[in-house]
Amino acid sequence: MKFKITAEKTAKINPSMIGLFFEDISCAADGGLSAELVENRSFGHITPDFEFYTDESGKTRERLSGSAPEPGFGWEITRGSAEYLKDEDGFYFMRLRGGKDGAAAINSAFGGFALKRGAEYNAALTADTRGYSGRIILEAVSGGKVSARCLISENGAGVLKAESGAADCRLRLWFPDLSKDGSVDIKMLSLIPSDAVLGIFRRDMAEAMKELRSGFLRFPGGCAVEGYDLKNAYRWKHTVGPSHRRKQDFSRWAFKEPEYNQSFAIGFYEYFLLCEYLGCEPLPVINAGMACQFNTSETVPLYDKNGNYTSEFSEYLSDALDLIEFANGDVDTKWGRLRSDMGHPEPFNLRMLAIGNEQWQTENNQWFERYEAFEKAIHEKYPKIDLIFSAGPRVGDKRYEAAHKRLKEKSAKNPAYAFAVDEHNYNTKEWFFDNADFYEGRDGISVYLGEYAAKPYETGGETRFNDMISALSEAAFLCGLERAENVIMASYAPLFSKRPPHSHWAPNMIWFDAERIVKTPNYYVQKLFAENMGAFALKCEADDGVYAAASLTENGDLIIKLINPTENEIEVELNITAELNAAAEGDITVLCADSQTAKNTFENPDNIKPKTEKFDRRGTSTLKPYSLTVINLPHK
Repeated sequence: MKFKITAEKTAKINPSMIGLFFEDISCAADGGLSAELVENRSFGHITPDFEFYTDESGKTRERLSGSAPEPGFGWEITRGSAEYLKDEDGFYFMRLRGGKDGAAAINSAFGGFALKRGAEYNAALTADTRGYSGRIILEAVSGGKVSARCLISENGAGVLKAESGAADCRLRLWFPDLSKDGSVDIKMLSLIPSDAVLGIFRRDMAEAMKELRSGFLRFPGGCAVEGYDLKNAYRWKHTVGPSHRRKQDFSRWAFKEPEYNQSFAIGFYEYFLLCEYLGCEPLPVINAGMACQFNTSETVPLYDKNGNYTSEFSEYLSDALDLIEFANGDVDTKWGRLRSDMGHPEPFNLRMLAIGNEQWQTENNQWFERYEAFEKAIHEKYPKIDLIFSAGPRVGDKRYEAAHKRLKEKSAKNPAYAFAVDEHNYNTKEWFFDNADFYEGRDGISVYLGEYAAKPYETGGETRFNDMISALSEAAFLCGLERAENVIMASYAPLFSKRPPHSHWAPNMIWFDAERIVKTPNYYVQKLFAENMGAFALKCEADDGVYAAASLTENGDLIIKLINPTENEIEVELNITAELNAAAEGDITVLCADSQTAKNTFENPDNIKPKTEKFDRRGTSTLKPYSLTVINLPHK
């Protein structure tokens, strides 16, 4: 096979095209990216109640019948007794009373955590001890044995040191000297590993994100933004301020796992900090006064009887404006001052904002008018904020077509109407191979491919996903995105999933449990593209069966990507025009597998990893079966 590369620039590429999308799904936040080891640490747990029924098509559906506080969730009182009371602001706390042998409570710690030998864990207790001057002991307990212990000081601090490792640990908070007549009021207990990134994020998960070198982070969802109903909608103001004074709620995905809660230990402030750590741009998504259209489709009314915005809808508009002030405002503004009080006087320099998640126009919801209300209000006050518009949940359907028609009409009169359109595409691996050129040659508004992934498929009676062929299909599609000038951003979804039975969706880029993470082949495809994105796409020609892209950096370095999704080796002769002045020697990185169904697992997490070697382009090269090959040739 001959691969011909010319000097003709066919499209401008956003070098920061590849980004990340974080949604709290499959326990990705609490018990996942959040380094917090205490479950229901401030007694704000909400438990929903779902009932299931069969719809007209015979499918089993769920509906919410109610939700209620469960302040004692995750806690077991083993000595003494406890009751859960509300303070003057409506937040629950635990009143722990003494018994014969003092008082003690065990926390479930998200099903158990792994105590690492030699590691330290920072404990923080917020409590009113009511004159109690005895010992306060925190213990990590595994299999009925104490694996580590520390004393909590008068100011509520302690350091748990692990002399040896232990799996499946729970936490025991013990007041051994608390008498029958005594009590303590516990507002919050926290335990965070001392190596947590920024004291907030689980290190291996955060570092895996950083290694991707992504251009942006979209957060906090996803359907989680919309909520199951409007009471469950994600409101960013509930997620800032002191962490133990945040109004919690059940997860939008709780119908899969009823105890799945949102403590907001990672709230909007923490997301902005995460973006700084990752070195990427923040892309928050805000609710447009619409609950998930796959659930209740509930909306706040847009207009009152006089044709003005209702007070309910106006509150959502204010939330958007206040968020921008929180991110970018001076410290003498209301929300800028809160950001400063939380520890970040400097602005976060927010530039982009997405309105709604997977919204689409229906006869009753007035989605288009809602977006236009946000666009007008935001751009009147903050004209430099770039807004992203939703084209619904699926590329190519009637909802998608209606959104693009509206965008075309409105953008013709108002170029600032939308910075990009958010398109979502979960499709078969065959579709991604067959439609690698889907966006090439398209005119119109810029595209943000906000969610995409190759869907699970059946083979040999087994459901497959996150395997090599799925990753290669996404790589082939990404080559097409490089060649399409109107695609400016793309993010794989979902990012994280806890291993079954806590997984609510497949595929996922990174799998995790209490001890380990697994980077999938899909992860490494994202990494290789993010690390090797040029500034200009070049015209190139490859034989059928091989997917390819070539690009040029601002410095004139040449980047070549070649995908061989077949079981055969392919000999390649690079035909690079002399005009590009590419060096004969460079680097080659190969991601490959022995079979198309190969994958990484918890038992073998490094089964598929990229390898980099020196490369000489003179002569022929071999594309390995089931491989993505990236070649870097510097400019002479």
